[in-house]
Amino acid sequence: MLVTFPELSERSRKRATAVVVLFVIGIVPGFVAAFVGRWAAEGMAGGHDLRAVISVSDSTTTEGQDGPHVAYETLAVTEDGRALELPTGKAFGLAEPVVVRLSSLTGRVLSVRGAAGIVEVHHPGEKIAAMSIGGALLVLGAVVVFSAVRPVTARKSLWFLAGFAFAAYVVLAPLGFGATAYREAAEPVPNLWEHRREAWGPPPVIGKGQAAVSGESAVRVLESRSEPPEGAEVWLSGFHVLTLRIEASRMGDTALELSADEHGAPRRVKDCAGVPGAFDGSTGLVCFVVPPGYQPKYLVVGKLDREVLLTLQ
Repeated sequence: MLVTFPELSERSRKRATAVVVLFVIGIVPGFVAAFVGRWAAEGMAGGHDLRAVISVSDSTTTEGQDGPHVAYETLAVTEDGRALELPTGKAFGLAEPVVVRLSSLTGRVLSVRGAAGIVEVHHPGEKIAAMSIGGALLVLGAVVVFSAVRPVTARKSLWFLAGFAFAAYVVLAPLGFGATAYREAAEPVPNLWEHRREAWGPPPVIGKGQAAVSGESAVRVLESRSEPPEGAEVWLSGFHVLTLRIEASRMGDTALELSADEHGAPRRVKDCAGVPGAFDGSTGLVCFVVPPGYQPKYLVVGKLDREVLLTLQ
């Protein structure tokens, strides 16, 4: 059985073409409006902080027409076991504790803070410029579209709004560009301490309260507290913190760090986040941000073949 369709008249073809054009024209400002509107709403709505540990820090390089392109994958595990995707590139190391600020409105990442600094995801200078330009283009585009489709009829407006709504949905839908930072499954945090011991073997262990000697350097822990010191910058209070009061001699460039465990690897905070009395090479406070659930076991003095473990527990 042969089915035939009547040929469209010239007027019908023009009407169909106009419908498609209006729909496509609506998509462009829809995309821009959705991105700009969401960005502005996230900034005004505020956010909340979550402590987490980097569980995946990887990159993939692909060759393109403009040369190699590097795609980063950074995932973190929160205190309650949820997985977060962090759009921060290689800014943070594997097993590093971080504080992630999420939008209270959309659940997307606004910023990520580590021991060495903060990465602003929501409002760095380039994004502010891009969104400002986008807002200006949206207004200009609306004027141009209004002028191009005059006289404005209900039917014209309907197809334009349909394209606008379609684009906005793609940007804002949870399964599209509007996905939150949460992911379905969390990768376990690798125990970097085990890998280190396999590579370098067991170093000397010094008893609690004694002096650990590495090369010409000697270090002794006078006091240990599981809290930020008074006078430190406010951001430090967002982390779990271990504060040590130490005395040392002939430190030079001898490294100080904490042993890691299955929860992650602590990171030392430069100058104890500006606290008065920070370690000056001979005495003072040394601060570490530590992963949730971490139990301090050793202060590691020195590196590799000169590494010495000073017992803290």
